[in-house]
Amino acid sequence: MSRLILAAGVLGLPLLVAAQPPTPSQTLDRVGVDQRIGERVPLDLRFTDRHGDSVTLGNLIDGKPALLQLAWYDCPNLCDLSLRRLGSRLSEVKFQPGEDFRVITVSIDPREGADAADRALATLRDSHQGDSDAGDWRVLTGDARAIDTLARRIGYRYQYDADSEQFAHPAALAVLDGDGRLSSYLLGLTFSGRDVELALTRAGEGRLGSITDRIALRCFHFDPEKGTYTLDILRLLNLACLITALVLALVVGRLLRRRRGNDRQGRH
Repeated sequence: MSRLILAAGVLGLPLLVAAQPPTPSQTLDRVGVDQRIGERVPLDLRFTDRHGDSVTLGNLIDGKPALLQLAWYDCPNLCDLSLRRLGSRLSEVKFQPGEDFRVITVSIDPREGADAADRALATLRDSHQGDSDAGDWRVLTGDARAIDTLARRIGYRYQYDADSEQFAHPAALAVLDGDGRLSSYLLGLTFSGRDVELALTRAGEGRLGSITDRIALRCFHFDPEKGTYTLDILRLLNLACLITALVLALVVGRLLRRRRGNDRQGRH
C-alpha cells in the first residue's frame, strides 16, 4: 500500500496521503476537491500568522489575486512536496509574490503553531529560486472552526484518521480574485509555472499581466478536471483569423489611400 501511495505522489496525482500507516479506503473516498468557481471565501475568517498575530483573509488579500493552499505542515512523508512544488513553480512566474499577488498557505491541523509555520515558510522559500522576502509568503495556522469553515467554502475535503493520527488530504491550489472569489483551481502536483501565470492573469481581471498575457489567456482552455491550462486550437485559429483580417484591412486601407492620393495628383 505504501508503495502505491508513494507512486501516486511522484506522478503528481491530486491525492496526497501519508504513506504509513495506510489510510482506510472509506476515508480516502471522502477526500477530494469540489470546485466552487465564483463563490467567495469568508474574508472575515481569522487565522494566526507565524509571528502570533491575528489576521483576516480580507486583510491579507487586500484586493490582489491570491493563491490559497491548504496543507499539513508536519506531514512526515509526501505532503511537503506540495509546498516545494508551489515554491518551485512560482520561480517560473514573472509576477512577484507579495507585490503582484498573494501567496497564502493555511494549515489543516489546528494543533500546529508558529514552529510548524516557520518550517513551512522555510520549505517554500528554499524551493523558490527568485527574489522574495519572508513577508511575501503568508503561512498561517488556526483553530478547527476557522480551518473547517474555509475548507468547506472552497470545496476542500480532507479527513483525519485518529488511529494513525494522520491526515488524508488533496493537493490543490485555489486561485482567488481580488474580491476573494474563486477563479480557478490548480490540482495535483503537475501544474506548470505557465498554468500559475495564466490563472493569476485570469484572476487579475485585466489588472495583472500585459496585453500579451491576456491574449495568450484567450488561446488557452482551462480544464477543471485536470486543473491545468491547455492550448485551445479552435480559439487559436479564430484569433489567427481575426489578426489576418485586421492586417488585410490595414493593407487594403493603405492601398486605397495611396490610390486616392495618386488620383488627386493626376488631376492637378
